[in-house]
Amino acid sequence: MAAAKRCPYCGFESDDFPDRTCPQCGKRLLRSVSFPPWLLALAQAALGVGVMFAFHFPRPMILGFALVTFFLALFGLRSRRTSAISNSVPRPLSPQPKSAVFLGLTIALLGLACFACLLFGFIIFLNAQMAIKRVARQPYHATTFQVIRPYYQKSAGFHGPEISVYASGMVGGNKEWMDLFPYLKRNPSGQGELNALVPPGTTIPVYLFPNLKGRSRIQVIDVLPPGEAARRIQAQVLRRVPVALVVLGALMFVLVRIRRSLATPAAQATSVGV
Repeated sequence: MAAAKRCPYCGFESDDFPDRTCPQCGKRLLRSVSFPPWLLALAQAALGVGVMFAFHFPRPMILGFALVTFFLALFGLRSRRTSAISNSVPRPLSPQPKSAVFLGLTIALLGLACFACLLFGFIIFLNAQMAIKRVARQPYHATTFQVIRPYYQKSAGFHGPEISVYASGMVGGNKEWMDLFPYLKRNPSGQGELNALVPPGTTIPVYLFPNLKGRSRIQVIDVLPPGEAARRIQAQVLRRVPVALVVLGALMFVLVRIRRSLATPAAQATSVGV
């Protein structure tokens, strides 16, 4: 049976070190600090809920995040206890069938999909929330933007090339800057196509937000009023992300049960053979 503890200085192994001192080299051992899993889960939940409150997330979404974190902590604690009990009882190793290995990989991919769904849903919701706060309670009025010169910029981004299309123009006798993507609904292939789509002198109906800065001052007049598109994006996230998480969670639960049912007969057959 392997020793439970080892001296990090000389490598001496023993089941116990009296007074936390190595009997071979005489050096004092440092006390290892470990936090219980429920405390780490509570800290993660508190941090996530605090961030969501700071950005004024809806309370149902905050409650759902807290419940998911709580149940994940319970599941991790139960798995840790189960693994500790199973490790204390020696049992013969049995090769897993290929179907169980395939199900394990599928469960891992579904878990990754759950994480991606939460992450991208959080990012999309946060971007929409920032867009709403940018125009909330800001005075604006309808006017026109007369293009002086369009600009096409292509730069290297983290996920590939990033394209920015904007223009300088006049609004009420003052020079302003405008993001052209909401007006074009797509990115042109180059400066030549942009000049053909938005030549100098083009007049675009826009909203002017006099209290904002930069390109945020000018927004294209769309079918929806300012901020309404972002609110609809938030509503779609709140509708679709929980449904996707429930579906993925149900699939993971079913596959876990199937994998256990496949692994149990193999273990029983091995124990009978021994």
